[in-house]
Order: sequence, then C-alpha cells, then structure tokens
Amino acid sequence: MLKNVFIKRTLKRTVFPLLTLVNKIVPKDDKIIFLYSANKGVQHNLIPLKEYLLNNKFDRKYRIICGVESLSYVDSFNDGASYIGKYKSIFLFMRAGHVFYTTGQIPIKPAKNQIVIHLDHGTTSIKTGNLLTNINNGDDFYFTYYTVPSEIYIPVVKKEFLCEDKNIVINGEPVMDILHDEKKHYTFDNKKKYGLWAPTFRQSDYLGYDDSSQEDLLPMFKESDYEELNSILQKNDVDLTVKLHPLQNLNGHKMLNFSNLHIYSDDDFKSLGYELYKYMRQMDFLIGDYSSVYLEYLVLDRPIAFAIPDLEEYSEKRGFIFDNIEQYMPGEKLYKKDDLYKFVMDIASNKDTYAELRRELCSKIHHYNDGQNCKRCLEISNIYL
Repeated sequence: MLKNVFIKRTLKRTVFPLLTLVNKIVPKDDKIIFLYSANKGVQHNLIPLKEYLLNNKFDRKYRIICGVESLSYVDSFNDGASYIGKYKSIFLFMRAGHVFYTTGQIPIKPAKNQIVIHLDHGTTSIKTGNLLTNINNGDDFYFTYYTVPSEIYIPVVKKEFLCEDKNIVINGEPVMDILHDEKKHYTFDNKKKYGLWAPTFRQSDYLGYDDSSQEDLLPMFKESDYEELNSILQKNDVDLTVKLHPLQNLNGHKMLNFSNLHIYSDDDFKSLGYELYKYMRQMDFLIGDYSSVYLEYLVLDRPIAFAIPDLEEYSEKRGFIFDNIEQYMPGEKLYKKDDLYKFVMDIASNKDTYAELRRELCSKIHHYNDGQNCKRCLEISNIYL
C-alpha cells in the first residue's frame, strides 16, 4: 500500500492513465471473478462474498482470484480460491470480467466489457471519504458501480467520487448477511449480558495520518483505569470485549484479560478464533463511535452507546457526511468514564430508552434487511450459476 498522497496522485496522473488505455483493448474473461483489497489481506465485505462463492460452488464455473497487498496475509491457499500479490493484481485486473473491491482500488478505469464493483470498507458510514475529506487521494472513481445501503447515500457518493446516479446501486453490505445467521458460533460463560466495544482508529501509522489527538487505546480510559472498569462490569454481571481497530497504533499493547473485561488487538481477536460479525451477532449490546459497525449493528435492534469524548475534534479533522451527527447516534452518548458506568448499569437492568429511535434510523439507513446482500451483489455483476 502506498501511504504518500503525493506519490499516489503522481502515479494516477502519469502511469495509470496509460494502463486505462491498455485496459480498453485487453480481452476480458467473463469467467474470472477478481476480489481485491489494497490493505493487508482479504477482509471485510470480501470475506463473506468469497465464502458465498465457494459455499455455493461458483468455483465450478468461475475462477475466483484474490488480490492482496502481500501473500503473507493469506491464511490458507487451499480453500478453492487463488491468491496473487499487488503487482500481479494490476495485470489480472485487466483480464477479469468481474472485479470487487473493498479497501482501496487499482486506479484503472473499467472497460465497457468489464464490471467493477466498489464495496469499500463500510459503505454504511457517517464519516466523510475521498473528495470530501481533508486528506484524499484525488480521483477515486475507478468503478462501474458503487453500492450504498439506501437512497440517502446517493448524493453523498456522487460528491465523494464525482460519479453519476447510474454508477450507484442500492444494496446492503455482504458482511451484514452474517448478522442474519441464527447459528451461535461461540460459547460464553453464564454472565447476564455480553457486549462489544469496537472503537475506530484515531492514529494510524499504517495509513500515515490521524483523525484525533486521543492517544489512549480506549477513549476516556487510561490503562490504570481498567481495574475499576472491570469492577463495575463484575458488579453488574456484564462482560465486555474490546476489539481494537486493525489500523490503530497499538503502542506496545498486549492482550489483556480481566474477569469481565477483555482488550484485544485485531490480531489477538483473530488468534482466538473470533470473526467480528459472527461475534457481534451474539452480543447483547454494542459500544461504538464513528465506525460503520454501529450502523450495521442496527439491524439486530439491540442497545448501542457511543464513546465520543473527541467528537468536536474528530468532526473538524475528519468530518461527517450528515449534519447534526448526534441525531444519527441512537443511544447513550459517553463523554467520560461515569457515563459508561451508568450505561453498564442500564444494560444490567434491561433499560433501553432508544429502541424507537434505533428502529427509525435502521429503516432510513438500510433499504434491505434480509441477509441476501451477497446474492444481490453477484447479480449486479451478472454472475449466475
């Protein structure tokens, strides 16, 4: 992944326009499905999409090829898909009839006989992206279609990418199909309530920028406060798992396990055999902030709280796509430790004062809520058995 914005823009202006011309004349193979992620490995929306393709035997008709930043991020090479690195991905892109992106894109414009779908890393979002951010990479309109969860996102995406209505298709995110899976994948102890805290990153050396000066891994909490937080959770028979963002600077963090509080890096979380959306499906409540995770969690209709002590600064540095952003946060707002402690007690006593607002926002954000997003996603690209 290239972190330097100047280099990215220079390459987009010089090298890749030539590759766009080449792409127009290279024959496309309609039997190649190319899944590409510029950051780390196959992740986010590409995970359930790949699983759907393989579980439903699409590999008998199509070649399923995954492009990743480095093959070191591939856990298994024997799952029915093929894997290639970022440089080979450029050439494979020009052969593929069907391309699906999540994080990042290859800056080559699609050919007329090629369908390129950008699923992004959380199209269900409240944060600004691309041309609406203070830090952007210039032109990012390198797709045939960009999927959005509902009509309210269409004008936003048009501004972010300078694309047209015809380039935007309404469909839910493939990762959300997992939230409709009734199977319980994990066995927990017999505590009264279980919750997940999934903070977005504030600082990221990997991306080369920060969205907030908040340096503590947990907003509102220093490491010396963890024992107190665990004590509050224990008294209320509530279990809380913190799953840090994969792009967050960890500052030497090591896995921490208390009786009722567990703080994991993204790698820790995966090493324990957990997958985020399967885990979320079994949670009684969520603590979020500016991440798309809480908007996806809305479909479960369970209590949500928002740890946002840096809201004003985050708004100035990163920005939001909606005005009056707190109206898009249907849950308790947590600005200090005591706010979170009160929320824990409310959870323990089954207090849920934001249910109606959650349902209203869910219907506004999600046009589809049926667990069929992977199926529709493939149909958008005319992929059928």
